[in-house]
Amino acid sequence: MARTTTLGVVRTALPALGLLLGASVGAAQSAPRATADGVRYDGALAGDVAVFKGIPFAQPPVGPLRWRPPEPIAPGSGSRPALRFSAHCVQTNRLAVWTRSIAAALGTQDKVVDDPFEVSEDCLYLNVWTSAKSRPSAPVMVWIHGGSNLNGSGASSWYDGAELARGGAVVVSINYRLGVFGFLGDSALAAESPHQAAGNYGLLDQLEALRWVQRNIRSFGGDPGRVTVFGESAGSIDLLHLVASPLSKGLFHRAIAESGAPIGAMPSRAATHRAALFLAKQLGADTAVDRLAALRAAPAAQVLEAQNKLVGTGVLPGPSVDGWVLPDVTARIFERGEHQRVPVLIGTNALEMSTLRTYLPNFQRTVAAYNGWTRAAFGANADRIQALYPAAADSVVDRAALGLVTDFLFTCPTRIATRAMTRAGQNVYLYQFTRVVPGGQSLGAWHAAEISYVFGVVPAWLPQDRTDGALGEAIRGYWLRFAATGDPNGGSAPKWPAYGAGGEHYLELGDAVVARTNLAQDRCDAIEPAIRALYQPSPNR
Repeated sequence: MARTTTLGVVRTALPALGLLLGASVGAAQSAPRATADGVRYDGALAGDVAVFKGIPFAQPPVGPLRWRPPEPIAPGSGSRPALRFSAHCVQTNRLAVWTRSIAAALGTQDKVVDDPFEVSEDCLYLNVWTSAKSRPSAPVMVWIHGGSNLNGSGASSWYDGAELARGGAVVVSINYRLGVFGFLGDSALAAESPHQAAGNYGLLDQLEALRWVQRNIRSFGGDPGRVTVFGESAGSIDLLHLVASPLSKGLFHRAIAESGAPIGAMPSRAATHRAALFLAKQLGADTAVDRLAALRAAPAAQVLEAQNKLVGTGVLPGPSVDGWVLPDVTARIFERGEHQRVPVLIGTNALEMSTLRTYLPNFQRTVAAYNGWTRAAFGANADRIQALYPAAADSVVDRAALGLVTDFLFTCPTRIATRAMTRAGQNVYLYQFTRVVPGGQSLGAWHAAEISYVFGVVPAWLPQDRTDGALGEAIRGYWLRFAATGDPNGGSAPKWPAYGAGGEHYLELGDAVVARTNLAQDRCDAIEPAIRALYQPSPNR
């Protein structure tokens, strides 16, 4: 487990790192300093790591800037502290409830300590962890958090970058606009855009943060020519949208996608406009002479309340085809090989859906209901699906559904993306995370379970043993080597073959680390036609 401690006085300057240590006379501890966009930021030392919190990367998207692309930070001067995380982007406490449900399944709910947070539309800030040792031009890892594009923050204690920084990376975590604040596709917003585009403001925030990295990361010891975007769940899906976006060219050089591939249907402009009209009606702005002005004047709390009603109808705000950030459905962009051809490390967890039950189909857990649902969902292929995910008794229906939906939403879309990227000539490294923590048999390898191994941050409620410690060291080693070189291999770690190097190779990350082939081959062969029907990819325009 990575812990942060206080280091005593640091006496040496770090010119190679780009950090200047300064302190007032008589101070007990020197503060690391770095310059971004002309402003000197004073951070803090956490052991042997310099930490900078709450650095703005765009203008506050408030008032007339609500539902507009992020405005870049204007060059400044002077100094300011970088000691506190910024507010989270506007959201509910849904993630805290979700975390407690996992701890309850593990029998450790009494050990959960919620991260306190405030919310604000003024939330476009990032955080940096970098070694307080002289390591010039370190690889950079930019974390895009998950949370269904509705929740989350780069300030979460799960994403403390200190351990990865000790391993030699400069780690950046970012915020981006969430929910309808980040993904409202009103046709009137498109009309006022010079690109005739609306709806992908959250993705544009991520791109703006990456531009900040290109301008400023040398001051923090990072190499702007070796930037890796990495993320989990919605963060993984979003970063693969960025891989597909023509706007991302040159902003990053590798990608690590954990538990999420955007292979499926995406909202049309008409669908996003309908959602915007629903929101306007909830806010009483639908009859206003100037609908956008009325929407922009609505208090954030009221917009969030209206969003919750929209989500209650089954509509989840998220990335859409806007003709600018995303010129087409991302799956089709990948199929045509028109995405950014960077090395990719990608994978899923073995039982993602055990902690995502809210997204499971709503049917009674009986054999008859299960068979009826699979017939409706898979048509003529239903018998094959039922044989691959058998449920001969009511008592096993739930487990069968968990496995089937895990593959439908995670494992098999990831295989589609991996095959497309391999065809495009990219080096792709596929994994499946299978580790079940002590006492976690009911959850299996659940959604987000790998995060603690990636960051080396183990909350008190998460039971782990020596196997978990060794697995975490192995995973961080692979991730760090990939960020440094585009290849996760090196040292004494088990070799990780590239996906298309003579077979469909993958690495199992579990009780042991083992190279295997043909992940879920029979299952995905059966499921894939139903996934492809959602977006009908074509090889040519």
